[in-house]
Amino acid sequence: MKRLHSIVGILLFTAVTQAALAQGNEKRKTVLDGVFTTAQADRGKAAYATHCSTCHMEDLGGLSAPALKGEQFIDNWREDSVRSLFTFIRTQMPQRAAGSLEEKMYVDILAHILSVNMFPSGSNELSADALGGIDLVGKDGPAPIPKFALIALVGCLARADGEEWKLDNASAPARTRQEKPAAGEAKASAGKPLGTGTFRLVYIDSLRPGFLPESHVGHKLHAQGYLLSNEKGEGLSVTFLESVASTCAK
Repeated sequence: MKRLHSIVGILLFTAVTQAALAQGNEKRKTVLDGVFTTAQADRGKAAYATHCSTCHMEDLGGLSAPALKGEQFIDNWREDSVRSLFTFIRTQMPQRAAGSLEEKMYVDILAHILSVNMFPSGSNELSADALGGIDLVGKDGPAPIPKFALIALVGCLARADGEEWKLDNASAPARTRQEKPAAGEAKASAGKPLGTGTFRLVYIDSLRPGFLPESHVGHKLHAQGYLLSNEKGEGLSVTFLESVASTCAK
């Protein structure tokens, strides 16, 4: 009986462990997974024609406002959640009447934009609650964040060659839309796991006297700035640095 209990315990532990691993490895949904319906995109097309086409043109090609389709448009928003694009549309559009439409109408317009950009439709409508769990990617799926995009990450401050500075053990960068974090965002990143990346820090002196790197060597930092990449590796043109922990243990 004791042995039977041990076997049952092992089996239960294995099942729970496998479930946890599967959940941890679960891929995030992307716009390639059919996240809106054709009917929803059709509603969005009608709303777009009324509220958006004057500036962005009927075909989304842009006129007095930027294009909402094509490679450059996708590059501006890919490797980020669909919520970022939705938030921009809702808070900035229509011109001279930003935020004046119902939330559902903004979501429908977003579905139309995705449809025009040749992303597939599916069986379930896109909802505002689901936006944060869906990534906007290119036609070939997830790809590296484009150069010069604003990013946020955490890492360990260290001296590089000469008078330069770097972040070691840096987390994978995430796209952001702001040069500085929102209230509480930097503090929350104290719990974010470190990674294996290294980022050269460029224009760090522009943060003086508010941030003195000499005082934070070995600290875990929250960093934001523009992604750089060349033969020297990855770098960050910094717009914000803040110590979130006085040690950098993984």
